Amino acid sequence: MQMRNNNPPLPAPADLKPVFRMHAELCKALANQHRLAILYVLSQEETCVGDLAKALELPIHNVSQHLRVLKEQGLVAPRKEAQTVYYSITNPKFIQGCSLIRQALIEQHQAAGESLLAGELLDAITAAYPVAAHAPPTDPVKTT
Repeated sequence: MQMRNNNPPLPAPADLKPVFRMHAELCKALANQHRLAILYVLSQEETCVGDLAKALELPIHNVSQHLRVLKEQGLVAPRKEAQTVYYSITNPKFIQGCSLIRQALIEQHQAAGESLLAGELLDAITAAYPVAAHAPPTDPVKTT
């Protein structure tokens, strides 16, 4: 690989195949609006299944199924206290990544004049995740 701007060379795509495979599997888990909403709620605080179901207006059984998928991908972790199971985010970087994607989507819609609430939503998300809005990328694969 060639050097860019005096930075060390980037790994070849073939060397990153295992990471790309894991990334794709993670994206499959994220490819559901209810699971994204669960992560959004959990980004604010550890929450039990019943409270998640109420917040999302979904049956507990459905929330439990979505939590299983998120847990299998290592996005959330359970903690049992007596009969209640609480869930939390395993790594705040997952939330920052989702927040960045939402910000980009809102910016696109705002630029196209497609959403009257886009500016307010973007301000709220940016305020909630200020690090995500300004953090430099940590992925060794850079795009130009």
